[in-house]
Amino acid sequence: MRAGAFLARPATAAVVLAASLTMGCAATAPVPRPSAAPGGQATAPSPAALTAAGDFGPTDVAWVELMIPMDELALRMLALVPDKSPDPDMKRLAARISTAHRTELVKLRQLLLRSGVPETNPHQGHNMPGMVTPEELGAIGRTSGAAFDRLVTEHLREHLMQSVVVAQGEQRSGTSEDTRTLAAAMEKTRSSQLADLDRLAG
Repeated sequence: MRAGAFLARPATAAVVLAASLTMGCAATAPVPRPSAAPGGQATAPSPAALTAAGDFGPTDVAWVELMIPMDELALRMLALVPDKSPDPDMKRLAARISTAHRTELVKLRQLLLRSGVPETNPHQGHNMPGMVTPEELGAIGRTSGAAFDRLVTEHLREHLMQSVVVAQGEQRSGTSEDTRTLAAAMEKTRSSQLADLDRLAG
């Protein structure tokens, strides 16, 4: 699959993620809301975000709370690759991305701890763009061979693309310097991973 072949859903999903990042996720199916203030600052932050400590603002907390489950579920998908993919290059790429995600998760959890916000998953059960759902994991797990690689490539591309979108939103609207720094590093890493995935899929 070429790089542009899976862009239709993420183009809309980018709007949804931007809204959920700055507005909080208040429904089982996130809906874009046009009420965010100019510059992407939140006009209705989640109650948890309002209690954040230090320089952590609503956008910082929303980004960390979103990225943790996104990475956790992506790791569950990537864990299937060694046994199910017939492609050695796919296996190597999945291993590299998994290692990077695990490193990022340590830093994300440290930031959440420093923010003072309870470690909960406000996106539990939500079908968020870029987040592999348990149902999708089940469908991926029931395939193998080339069909498995195609599904993983599609979901991984969407995950990486949306990670870039929300990392950019955090850099624009976040108030925590450490969180914005991590977002910048993750944007760079995910963009590189996307390029690697596109070369593999091409």
